[in-house]
Amino acid sequence: MKNKDPEKLPAAKIKSSQKPASKTIQTTTIDLISGMETILDQNNTYIFIKDIAGRYIFVNRAVQALFNKPLEEIIGYDDSHFFDLGLSNELMLNDRQVMEHGETIEREEKNIVKSTGEERIYWTVKKPVRNDQGQIIGMCGISTDITDRKRAEIALCTLNKRLDFLLSSSPAIIYTSKVSPPYTPTFISDNLTKILGYSVEEFLNTPNFWVEHIHPQDRDRVLADFHYLFVNGKHIHEYRFQHQNGNWIWMRDELYTVTCPDGNNVELIGYFIEITDCKEKELALIESHHLLKTVIDTAPVRIFWKDRESRFLGCNRAFAHDAGETDPKNIIGKNDYQLNWKAQAERYCNDDQNVINTGISKLDYEEPQTTPDGKTIWLRTSKVPLRNVNNETIGVLGIYQDITKQKENDDYMMLAATIYGLSSEAIMVTDQNNQIMAINPAFTRITGYELTDVLGKDPNMFQSGQHNKSFYKKMWQKLLKEDHWQGEIWDRHKNGKIHAKWLNISVIRNADKSIYCYVAQFSDITEKKRQDELLYKQANYDQLTGLPNRNLFKDQLCREIKKSHRSGRALSLLFLDLDRFKDINDTLGHDKGDKLLKEVALRLLSCVRKTDTIARLGGDEFAIILPEVDNKTRIETIAKNIIHKLSTPFKLDKKHVGHYISTSIGIVVFPDDGTDMKSLMKHADQAMYAAKLAGRNRFNYFTRSMQQAAYEKMVLTQDLRQALSRNELHVYYQPILDLKHGLICKAEALLRWIHPERGMISPQTFIPLAEESGLIKPIGEMVFNKTIANIKQWQSQFGYLLQVSINMSSTQLSFLKKNQWSDYLTQQGLPGNCINVEITEGLLLKDTPVVKKRLLEFLSNGIEVSIDDFGTGFSSLSYIKKFDIDYLKIDKSFTKHLTDNGTDRALVDAIVVMAHKLDIKTIAEGVETETQRDLLIEMGCDYEQGFRSSPAVTAKELAQLLQKQQDQVGKAQDLFSWP
Repeated sequence: MKNKDPEKLPAAKIKSSQKPASKTIQTTTIDLISGMETILDQNNTYIFIKDIAGRYIFVNRAVQALFNKPLEEIIGYDDSHFFDLGLSNELMLNDRQVMEHGETIEREEKNIVKSTGEERIYWTVKKPVRNDQGQIIGMCGISTDITDRKRAEIALCTLNKRLDFLLSSSPAIIYTSKVSPPYTPTFISDNLTKILGYSVEEFLNTPNFWVEHIHPQDRDRVLADFHYLFVNGKHIHEYRFQHQNGNWIWMRDELYTVTCPDGNNVELIGYFIEITDCKEKELALIESHHLLKTVIDTAPVRIFWKDRESRFLGCNRAFAHDAGETDPKNIIGKNDYQLNWKAQAERYCNDDQNVINTGISKLDYEEPQTTPDGKTIWLRTSKVPLRNVNNETIGVLGIYQDITKQKENDDYMMLAATIYGLSSEAIMVTDQNNQIMAINPAFTRITGYELTDVLGKDPNMFQSGQHNKSFYKKMWQKLLKEDHWQGEIWDRHKNGKIHAKWLNISVIRNADKSIYCYVAQFSDITEKKRQDELLYKQANYDQLTGLPNRNLFKDQLCREIKKSHRSGRALSLLFLDLDRFKDINDTLGHDKGDKLLKEVALRLLSCVRKTDTIARLGGDEFAIILPEVDNKTRIETIAKNIIHKLSTPFKLDKKHVGHYISTSIGIVVFPDDGTDMKSLMKHADQAMYAAKLAGRNRFNYFTRSMQQAAYEKMVLTQDLRQALSRNELHVYYQPILDLKHGLICKAEALLRWIHPERGMISPQTFIPLAEESGLIKPIGEMVFNKTIANIKQWQSQFGYLLQVSINMSSTQLSFLKKNQWSDYLTQQGLPGNCINVEITEGLLLKDTPVVKKRLLEFLSNGIEVSIDDFGTGFSSLSYIKKFDIDYLKIDKSFTKHLTDNGTDRALVDAIVVMAHKLDIKTIAEGVETETQRDLLIEMGCDYEQGFRSSPAVTAKELAQLLQKQQDQVGKAQDLFSWP
């Protein structure tokens, strides 16, 4: 908004200065000042108005701040109330010059001491204020703080003091000239030389001197405008004139036509004065006004004014753009309902009316606005009453700016401050010199240091001594190169303890790429390090013995293989398995077994070097890596030493009873027996297995024949997996005869594998493979299901149940679900005693929870239980009695020598007598001759099984034997008590 000339402001009406000063000073409304009062208060320019007596009747907020007094202590007072006597007299003298003579003081420069004690220089423009009759009723002043500029000018003036003095003492060049072109000068004052550098003679005697030195761009205009002189008798023009030094300076030339003293001739008289400075300022002011208009039209601040009906009277270009118009003129006459913000129009109009009706400004309030594309922006708005010369409110003047980004930034900064304060990670900010500026609460919680402890200090105060200078040098090199570094670092807590941190450092740079600050974030990972170390130990070390486990062993073996490959040195690997360790666990308990394993680990460590690796692979299996040991004698010495030390009795309880174990060792050598971890471990395992087969308590080297045997085992296992789907597995039945009657009363289910290429494969060959591979579960289920189907078939065919014995291993028992067999028998309508489960003595002695639970479950559901191969293992009468065993099967190794070995005959007789005393029936296996049968009958044995009566036959063949038997003796059920 352009400033109006103060001389044209409505005059203030005040009482005559002849009347008492105590009377209230009456003033008329000052247009623009009244309407723009609030806006002027936001200006940094000092604006004031005084009455004819020099008393202030208006000041803006900047003047109030300068005086540091409330408005009521300023209005009505003159300058003597605010300044010392000398300055106030000087100011009032200038004021009287303005008000008494009507002069305008373009530049009044004064040094004023502010209320803060600071001395500033102000440039004041003072102009008279007139009423409607043209009478001077006061003055208006506008001051600008020119302290900085003035100080620069003073410095310049000091250097040019003499020139400034000459210019101030001789400002004008006086001359006369002829009235006809080329207006040859007839007189010129001596200060020409001082001002323009030319001599008087040069100026007067050189033809066309004045015309030729006018700037070519101004010359035609100057000469053409001379006709005004002859019309008006006076003419003023401005032009550029060339100084003697060649510079172009602006001159103000004022001419008059005068009659010569002789009364006949007319000549021109005038003076010209340099106005370069003023002209440049004028041009600068014009440029400034143009720039100001451009700024107003392009600035994000929107300005508008409306009438009392909220119709727009005008606006700036930015407001018009927001409203959806390209030209501010298009806004005039419209209201808010016709512009882009129709949704907010009612609220805007209500605000307008509130300001108009109350006359109270509404300043700096925030409000939302919905844009045409549906977005919400935030505005900061101010509205003030718009008044006319009669102080009547004629509308509203408003200004607003879009603060959406600022509001978002404020929200972001609030969020950032909240995060900064609540972050669980410590945050530290250092300046460009790496001096600590700020920390957050988490920093204090993690390190123990308060801000007062660290402010202005270098973070190296936290160094723990765990890192060398090279570490920090590399850290700084990477940080300054990439503006970021992260890593693990150990620092010292305030309490002196060393703790681990995961540290992230970022460099924040200024626009010119210089460093503004460093931001470090870190968290305490000490506990995590401990947990990681614990997890590492748990993942890589055996918790019982403290030795490396299988995972770490494999990693170490791979490393040693690579080292041996590079060095060309051999590498030895030993696999150890403790012989009959399960017997220790089963008889003494797992706690004693664990104690033994710990002692084994200690003994093994005593047999090797510190550079060797001993690992527990699991259970009772151990492995030893011997790097750079390729001497066979050395390897065997170590192996023999291990066997010797492990054969020494172990003291596992307070009774000081020695417990013995032995070990089987498999040995491989890199690269002869394998070039990678997998092959070396596989071959060492094969060599260890061979040592066990050879009798245990020994060591074996790997041979290629072992590899062939392992291959054969693998192929046979693969074939066994397909045997079920190919129906290659068949259930055979060997009859069991009642010795008293000689009739078939039971049978044992025996599994046979008829391989398509290899023919009949012995159960001793494939049953262990089924156990190892887990195939024993589906195979066992197949045997059970086929047996039950055959039992039902025979029951239907012959009218009675034939009890069938089914062999079970511990693995099979562990696979069974609770009451799985008894529930199935119930579904098939069969009693439990149609099945007899055969187990070995070793399985009974294990007395594991699963075995115990299943055996008791069988007995409670009527399923009978037999002990197979009785007498060949660790026979225990207590276990037999504990599980209420129904049958003992006498091993064929005893039956075979009944006729020629008195000892075996006595043992069989003792077994029969003992069993009968325990109400257990006996079955003799391997009966092949009539003599054997007769001896068994004589001893009182209950049943026989063997080739004498029949080998194992198919279900169909057994049915034929039963049919033949039935045809011979009638209905067999009459001989037995079965239902």
